[in-house]
Amino acid sequence: MTANAEETSLEEVDLTPTPQLLEALGDIPYKPWQCLAELIDNSFDDFLSDPDRGEQREVWITLPKPTDDDPIVGLLDNGRGMSLEALQSAVKAGYSGKRRYGSLGLFGMGFNIATARLGNRTEVRTTRAGDADWLIVEIDLRRLARNDSFRAPLRREPKQDVSDHGTEVIVRHLRTEIADDLKKANRHTSVRADLGRVYSYLLRGENPVPGVPDGPMAGRGFRLKVNGKTVSPRLPCVWSASRTVTRQGREIAAVRPVDIRLASALACMKCGHWQSPDLALDQCAQCDSDDMQLRERRIHGWFGVQRYLDETDYGIDFLRNGRKIRIGDRSLFSWENPDDGSQVSEYPVDIPATQGRIVGEIHLDHVPVGYQKTDFNRESRDWRQAVIALRGEGPMRPKKAVALGYPLNASPLGEIFKGYQENRPGAGCLIPGNGSVAVHDAAREWGVKFHSGRHPEFLSDEIWYQAVLAHDEARDSGGTPTRPTGPDGAGNPTLTGRTGLTPLGGASTGGTSLGGESPVPQPAPPSAPVETEEQRFERYRADARQVFDLTGEVTLPRLGRRAVTVFDTPTPLLDDHERQVPSLARMGKGVKLEVFVHGEHPVFREYGRDPRDYALMEIAQTLHAFEPDGQKVTAVAAEVTRQFPDQRVTESALRDRADSLLGRVRELMTPIVGPMAGDLWDALPERIRLRAEQDAGRADASLDWPTVVKDGAFVAHLDATGIAAVVRTRPADFLDGTVFTTSWSGWSDSAVKERQVTQTVRPLEVVGEFLADPGGKTRLELSLARITFDMLERSVAGPV
Repeated sequence: MTANAEETSLEEVDLTPTPQLLEALGDIPYKPWQCLAELIDNSFDDFLSDPDRGEQREVWITLPKPTDDDPIVGLLDNGRGMSLEALQSAVKAGYSGKRRYGSLGLFGMGFNIATARLGNRTEVRTTRAGDADWLIVEIDLRRLARNDSFRAPLRREPKQDVSDHGTEVIVRHLRTEIADDLKKANRHTSVRADLGRVYSYLLRGENPVPGVPDGPMAGRGFRLKVNGKTVSPRLPCVWSASRTVTRQGREIAAVRPVDIRLASALACMKCGHWQSPDLALDQCAQCDSDDMQLRERRIHGWFGVQRYLDETDYGIDFLRNGRKIRIGDRSLFSWENPDDGSQVSEYPVDIPATQGRIVGEIHLDHVPVGYQKTDFNRESRDWRQAVIALRGEGPMRPKKAVALGYPLNASPLGEIFKGYQENRPGAGCLIPGNGSVAVHDAAREWGVKFHSGRHPEFLSDEIWYQAVLAHDEARDSGGTPTRPTGPDGAGNPTLTGRTGLTPLGGASTGGTSLGGESPVPQPAPPSAPVETEEQRFERYRADARQVFDLTGEVTLPRLGRRAVTVFDTPTPLLDDHERQVPSLARMGKGVKLEVFVHGEHPVFREYGRDPRDYALMEIAQTLHAFEPDGQKVTAVAAEVTRQFPDQRVTESALRDRADSLLGRVRELMTPIVGPMAGDLWDALPERIRLRAEQDAGRADASLDWPTVVKDGAFVAHLDATGIAAVVRTRPADFLDGTVFTTSWSGWSDSAVKERQVTQTVRPLEVVGEFLADPGGKTRLELSLARITFDMLERSVAGPV
């Protein structure tokens, strides 16, 4: 390089952007709610930095209405307001007065991008308590472009009340596509929903979900309104922290708080770079700034278990300074093998495979995020450190961890995974069921009611938990309630009740005795009080079991809506004419409808009818009373039936049930197989062993198969036919209540013993045939399969 060239390099180049840049910022594809969020962030930042103020902190958003000729978007907060210097900085393009840590508005361009995306003219008004005036600045992008200037006029407006404080942002001359979008029907509702989800933590108050401790779930209680309607935070629909499952003799709660404190570090307040205080640097190693502060670094929040499974509505939410950056993230559910970089999905891998329920909210205030605030910087050291702290270094699946030489995963997420990775109905996994299968659709519908905020009875997890208990009770009693029948019920009839005569030696009912003295007339006993209708139905409810999979809303377009609750009662039912009936329906207040079925009625006990079918008929009959077009009641019944998808006897539903059943059996067999694994494996037919090995290879190609065979873990890969072969090989080890309830050792006759084994393994073989031949099942074949599953379920020793 020559001397002249060096002199030339010292000249300056004017890099001041043209005003057209601001308009171009509006082309960045921000959704309307993202634009609003950029403005809301500034208000919430002020609230967060002023935590001791007693006044309710509120933000009001104004959106265009369909009839507006001059639509605007507005924001008004009751924050502390800004000084002239702060106002100038806030609206200056490219300026960031934000500290890199402790603020939602992380980037100075956010205000400019949001307002330019919404419209062409923005007015900002602000004032502080005690100031005499409002400060008002107007940014007109088109005028700035015409004048080729960045200077915007500032004016002052006298205040009527010097105690007023706050900031207002009004965007006018909206972009056509933005105005048209925000005027659409239900758009305001969807904007509220988006904001309620993103700001859930900041908007909710203390103890927002009953049963969950205040600490990890409590929010900040800010208030946000859109066109006068409050934005409700979307609360996590999780089980109470008091609910637990037992794994390997240890109780695992359904909510696990997370509080991981990392070593404090020096944070550069200009660029956000973290550096160790041990380096004793005077300037940031990244940007040479000397504005560095020693700050705490902490990962906190909670992991928990949702009360329902869903294909999309689960995963972990990650927050920065209270705002959700990632919602429903599932990256922690996969393990990255450090040896080859391959990703191994670990959840959900159980039944149903595409649905999950592990959720959580994790605050990562120290991890950098992208400028659109839609994701964290996943290449950063802070993100990778957080991932390991939350989910551990090794796989969460115990066998996988052991096979690859990792210790058992004891990370916060690993603990929740260990307790709730499986989806079997009943208390063993906290999954609602109907005595046979999980009622995922019903549980999900209750979740919709929870999130709607209009059904306070669904706020706690009680109805889900009662459905869990009801499943275990129905399963263990073969589908009938086990609660004792009342003293006057059919389960304990008296002789007097059946004949009308008094038993010998009992008190006389009147008349002349044979050869005895005339009875002394006794005063007539007081007549029994007449039972009211309310008392009668209260008696039906007293010992009833709620049928949760038929409890929910039924809506038919022509016939209206009913909130249905179904009870299976051991008490005989009487209609208004005191005739015994198998089922009854009773309308309550509003749209409430109670349906009662007497599960011990002869039509159910002797004819094999399902009480649920009669309950559906009662619902249909009630709705049919409003039928204006002469529709047959059977047609209405068909429509009602289709409102309960958990009642379907489809092939996919039966496959889910079969997988759940076989999983239960395998879990009971595993500890028994271990001590005799080698001998048992050698005794199995070659075709059974081959299928088990093929299944293991598909599930995890890295398995050490000889070790799996040696320790008995091959049981996890046996199909139904393989399980049947194991039982045939060693019936003494798996019958008599260990895995199956079938008695065996007490019989001395070999033919009887063989029949006992056959009765146990035949349903398993039928299940195996059902699973091996997918598709094309007739109604009768599906019905036969359901009955077989019922038989198998009843023979399995339970609960797990």
